[in-house]
Amino acid sequence: HTRGFHEFNTTYLAAMRGVPVEVPVACGERKYLFTKESYLIIRKIKHSQSIREYFRSNTPLKERRNVLREFGRLAKNIHKAGVQQDAFSLDNFLVYDENGSKRIILIDFEMVSVHTKSLPEKLCFWYLAKLNREKGSFTNTERIRFLQSYIGSDFGRCKTIARRIEFMTVQIQKKNAKKSSKLCVRENKKFGVFKSAQFCGFYRRNYAREILEKALRTTEETGQDDILVNHLRILRLTQNSPPGFDYRSLKKLWINANALFTLKIDVPIPVGVFTRRFPNGRKEGFLISEMPDNCIPLSQCPDLLSDQRLLLSLTRLREQVSSFGVLNNNLSCQDILVQMQSGRFKCYLGNYYAVSINRLPGETNKTVNAQVVKNLLQTNNAQYCGNVKEMN
Repeated sequence: HTRGFHEFNTTYLAAMRGVPVEVPVACGERKYLFTKESYLIIRKIKHSQSIREYFRSNTPLKERRNVLREFGRLAKNIHKAGVQQDAFSLDNFLVYDENGSKRIILIDFEMVSVHTKSLPEKLCFWYLAKLNREKGSFTNTERIRFLQSYIGSDFGRCKTIARRIEFMTVQIQKKNAKKSSKLCVRENKKFGVFKSAQFCGFYRRNYAREILEKALRTTEETGQDDILVNHLRILRLTQNSPPGFDYRSLKKLWINANALFTLKIDVPIPVGVFTRRFPNGRKEGFLISEMPDNCIPLSQCPDLLSDQRLLLSLTRLREQVSSFGVLNNNLSCQDILVQMQSGRFKCYLGNYYAVSINRLPGETNKTVNAQVVKNLLQTNNAQYCGNVKEMN
């Protein structure tokens, strides 16, 4: 059967099992001489948004809690109905208003199979672990609230299963990071090899080559080593750069940056790395990354030691890293970026060199990282006090 028919059929079967879905209207295929394409027509739901978009928006706390509980119950019903959604992610659920209340439905049935019995418990937890990769979008309390809606009101069992899911999540992320480390230096759907008259390197395919070439030319024209062009940060690397520079180190930086991004550690999106050779043998490297909106270095935050929201955001970043490695001892406030949106703080690791990935237990890494962050805050406080004395 064609992909269109498969999606139409599985959507219909899931709806028959009581799973709320988009209404499929028709499916068909168009044949050409050597190829054919399929299509699926679905009734559009107005004013809907993905679960990811919904939880990123500034929604009232009570409504957010209600939607989270509804999402947990829906996930349970999907698995109980025997519906196996391999792409189990926040993007494959839609939220919309119906008669004054929020409703959630399952979408995208391309990677769905419907079984006669409920999914095995281990498989259910595996899909919850895939969903748990998005834990940066939720607080620990919200994640437990979702899990309680899925499992039931037994808080003790809920915490036990949460630890099991967390372990599975780390395994999935490590596997994905290992895969990404290989793919990012090869030609494929997600990554590409960049070659032009002046530059060569690797880049993400969802960024147009023309935009990247323009950004690189801008760096050449300005002569600056660190500039920002439409959210793209271009960093020039030479033999005199702190970590040194050669092709091998540039490739290693690119691999490490993509590993951190795949591990769901909050970092700027790695866009590409490029090298340029001059006739005299001199070489330069360039790192391009997409920066989050409205970010400033941690060193520029005036309430660093007193704002609990900021300290909590810094703790979340530290915990993200602890599952996979340790922060470097020379971490500085310049290496951490702070974003504030709708009254919420979010910390990003702005330096891809600032993390060393290892195979140590998360608890061991957590102890090390707690001390690194403590030293960072103490150093920043000492510098701040020193600057105040100089001003007086």
